[in-house]
Amino acid sequence: MTEVWPSHPVNIVFIMADNTWWKYFENTKDHPPRTLLVEAVKCVKHTDEALDLGAGAFNDIRYLLSLGFHHITAVDKEPLAEKIVHNFPSDRVFYVISTFEDFIFPENMYDLVNAQYSLPFIAPVNFIKVLNSINSSLKKEGIFTGQLFGVHDEWNTENGIMTFHTHKEVEKLLSDYEIIDFKEEERDKNTAAGILKHWHVFHFIVKK
Repeated sequence: MTEVWPSHPVNIVFIMADNTWWKYFENTKDHPPRTLLVEAVKCVKHTDEALDLGAGAFNDIRYLLSLGFHHITAVDKEPLAEKIVHNFPSDRVFYVISTFEDFIFPENMYDLVNAQYSLPFIAPVNFIKVLNSINSSLKKEGIFTGQLFGVHDEWNTENGIMTFHTHKEVEKLLSDYEIIDFKEEERDKNTAAGILKHWHVFHFIVKK
């Protein structure tokens, strides 16, 4: 496997009131790719185009590059991450600063859509629209993988900012796909920031 992480240190000075993202990057930059993504790519037939929704610390993007994906579009609303993406090949990684709600999903484009722990942060009012756009952007037999949060998740405060689902609702949302892998998980585990949290998560790998 070829490493495609920057070969030189990334020295960036940020002057900002809120350095939450930078702390997240520092805490997770050396993590391996998500296990679910590693399983999902085994089902991908072609490696022409991938969409990464929520780039995080770019660990998944580094992994997809190492597998030979020709082009990866990373969508994230965090502008600071643009400083990091410049260390990757510009002809293979395109970073879009946008919410998922505002991103224009091209139709029939992607062999893989990767959304690791990012979909629940879509507001309920926009959730179905974004999910339909993801479906339209996948090629036939394209792979979609990620997580949805369950109603027992600790962050479910009904504030209208995040979206949570019952098991039945998740089954309905994924009913148009062929289910490759699906697992419901509920346990206490630390967040990337080291804060203990009760998680209720639906992990999925599906094929269009």
